[in-house]
Amino acid sequence: MKRLLNILFFLLICVAVHATHNRAGQLLYKHISGYTYEFTQIQFYYTYSPATRQRILEGLNAKWGDNTLSRMTCIETETLPDSYTRCVFRAQHTFPGPGAYTIIVEDPNRNQGIENIPNSVYVHFCVKTVFRIDPNTGPNNTPELLTYPIDKAAVGRRFVHNPSAFDTDGDSLSYEIAICLREGGIEIETYRFPDATNELYVDKITGDYVWDAPVKAGFYNIAMKIKEWRWNGREMINISSILRDMQIEVVDSKNTPPKLNIPKDTCVIAGARISIPVYATDSDMDLIKLTATGGPFQVATSPAENLKIDDEGPGFTNATFTWQTDNSHVRKQPYTVVFKAEDQNTEVKLVSFANYNITVIADSVKNLKADAEKKEIQLEWKRSVCNHASGYEIYRRIGSYDGELRPCDTGVPAGWGYEKVATLNGINNTTYRDNNNGRGLSPGLEYCYRVVAIFADGAKSLPSVEVCASLLSGTPPMITTSVKKLHESGEILVEWLEKPVKKVIDDYIALNPDKQDNTFEYRLFHSLDSMVKFDRKPERWKQERLKLLGDTVVYDFAANTITQFPHYFKVELWDKTAEAIVIDDEYEIASTLYPILKPSDKSIIIAFGRYTPWVNMEYDIYLCMKTGTDCEPTELVAKGISGERYLVEKLSNGKEYCFRIESRGFRKIDGIEYRNTNWSHVACVIPYDNVPPCPPELEAKSICEESRNLLEWSYPTFPTESSCWYDVEKYHIYFSQDPARYPYDRVGSVTNRDEFTYSHEGTMKGCYYVTAVDTAGNQSHGSNIVCLDECGEYDLPNVFTPNGDGINDIFKSYNPGGVRQVDMKIYNRVGQLVFKTTDPDINWDGRYMDTNRFVPSGVYYYYCDVYEDRLTGQKIIPLSGLVHVYYGKDAQPYIAPSN
Repeated sequence: MKRLLNILFFLLICVAVHATHNRAGQLLYKHISGYTYEFTQIQFYYTYSPATRQRILEGLNAKWGDNTLSRMTCIETETLPDSYTRCVFRAQHTFPGPGAYTIIVEDPNRNQGIENIPNSVYVHFCVKTVFRIDPNTGPNNTPELLTYPIDKAAVGRRFVHNPSAFDTDGDSLSYEIAICLREGGIEIETYRFPDATNELYVDKITGDYVWDAPVKAGFYNIAMKIKEWRWNGREMINISSILRDMQIEVVDSKNTPPKLNIPKDTCVIAGARISIPVYATDSDMDLIKLTATGGPFQVATSPAENLKIDDEGPGFTNATFTWQTDNSHVRKQPYTVVFKAEDQNTEVKLVSFANYNITVIADSVKNLKADAEKKEIQLEWKRSVCNHASGYEIYRRIGSYDGELRPCDTGVPAGWGYEKVATLNGINNTTYRDNNNGRGLSPGLEYCYRVVAIFADGAKSLPSVEVCASLLSGTPPMITTSVKKLHESGEILVEWLEKPVKKVIDDYIALNPDKQDNTFEYRLFHSLDSMVKFDRKPERWKQERLKLLGDTVVYDFAANTITQFPHYFKVELWDKTAEAIVIDDEYEIASTLYPILKPSDKSIIIAFGRYTPWVNMEYDIYLCMKTGTDCEPTELVAKGISGERYLVEKLSNGKEYCFRIESRGFRKIDGIEYRNTNWSHVACVIPYDNVPPCPPELEAKSICEESRNLLEWSYPTFPTESSCWYDVEKYHIYFSQDPARYPYDRVGSVTNRDEFTYSHEGTMKGCYYVTAVDTAGNQSHGSNIVCLDECGEYDLPNVFTPNGDGINDIFKSYNPGGVRQVDMKIYNRVGQLVFKTTDPDINWDGRYMDTNRFVPSGVYYYYCDVYEDRLTGQKIIPLSGLVHVYYGKDAQPYIAPSN
């Protein structure tokens, strides 16, 4: 045993002498064509290590994630201060097709003496990049990281590092703290985050790695994961991630880092020129080197000017940042300028970073025009000035609205009351015919429009100037449909305007000289079929009565206004001598107003149902009391409601409530505004408890020694009468062994509302959620899902006896069932590989894999990567240890631990 340890120590010392060179690195890629990508590994080495020169000559191996690997060649080197050498390795690779790939580049070993990686000289340096090839999201390029992953900090001083990431594709970036990796892309098990006086974190938005503040001098390696997100038309999806491994040298120094003063983030319309002052100061009166990196310097057209130093001296530097933007710069994500101030202290140079974000917005679409036609409105506008615009969105509202945009707002804000009626693909599609999806627009209403240019990354232009148009009113125009009497033989006031019809009659008589005014009459049509709004077939209508022309045109229509509603009406102008409509399809449809009631727990939601050619400005809601077949208003519940819904609260469950509504509206015809008032039908409903409790918050843990899982839940706020917990009666527990394959089943309930725990016996692996049920039987949504799989570990024996006695003849694992594959390698005392397998059961019979002869008795050591299927995905667990091969008669068999 002692001899084996000596040999291993000697081998490790040899490794240390020749491999103490890896200090920092990152793996980036760009798309070439098809499934071919170019990968660039940027490594930072210790300049004077022999291994550095060797690696520059030999290159690096890259594992492409498709079961292949190849060599990356060093194409560029750069000697940096503080004994750093930067080396750029590059290779192209063609992948077999769409899929997710994990690219791993590793290089033995890290430099010696890294404070937060014990025995770092024996630990492989490794970075990995995960990306996906997906035809639905298109090809991708990783962001450029413009700041080197090496830096200096001082004990007790707040340290900030920023990678200065710029994504050429305009994808969104997020940042998170990570753990450095070893061979195989596995997190280093002994890795420790650096000690901090206050805090250590990564700002997920800006990418600042904040270490406040280092406690001890030395070299530290820290890691940051940078994720790319892309809009696929429905949601943001993660398309790649980069793990960046950085080295920070912390020194003891009284020096303090400089301070930066820059303006707040800004938004500009493409074409604007940006010019801002940047100030850096240093309390130690050191000279300051002020630089800037970031997206504006990397764009292909009209990049930002080099930072202009206006004035500098001991303790200060003043500069100006200038960028002339243009239309090609429009994108959803802001451009980040990273300003870096580095003091020129003779003891240690410290830096400060400041981020300045610039959002470049597309100007509005110009020359929008709207022309009213028969039942449609034709829109036309000028092509967007941004050549990379992907299309347009068309927004419509009834009535004009002159809204003000907040800074950096694009598109049409939701509060302006517009609805999106169409999305057009293609920058040259600059016309749209609005016919309400084939249903036709309502005559007499003023329709107002705005158009917005859209972009593939989700960016939108400023909204266009509003334009409005009105269809010609029908013949004749409808103005009132008011329920005057509630009864099975009730009354509805139907009113229309005659003045606009005069010109129609005059034109008709001019074409038909034999006709006179008494030739014409109005015909009223009625329907209870809601499809008449969209399908205007004659058989859906019933003709009621005739009415001759007159100055005041009203009609009291007899109808069941209690149990039947809404009622739809149209009025047509007819030539009674010819039995023909004067102008076909030029009529309007108007319905009566009716409350739509949705009961809930001690409340009712009221919506205002109607189909009319006029605009209702506001509503008064009345509670009414039934008297026979009538329902007289008794209480004004709400007055002047301008929205289309209203919530009535503080009601009693189980009690019937009836409502009537009075609307006030208007319409414009030939520049004249006609106002109207309409009463609705009556509607009644009984509120009841249909509101489920809020879901609990679940925690769970495995009690492995007792073969059970313990669940505990709580509510986010203290249970009170006003909380959603107050009427909870019981809880249901749901479980699935594998949510990807099996649905959740209810495995138990807790009937005591004040009990918040449940013990699930005999099951160690699976996922849970809990629901709450109230006294009315309403069940809440499920709580958060908690998955447990920490019991039942993969285990290996430390002795076996391949002597053919049938007892313990095979070196075999204990596998609870979650391990599907391993990478096992067994070595003898001189480092010779004697056996390897991917079989999770191992099943080594003690023979050399090449000669089939039995190995001699003795101690062997193994390295084994265990690929274990967890509920959260596959996890790689590294194992290492010793196994005794023994042929003696007294050898004891290995007994697997019981679970």
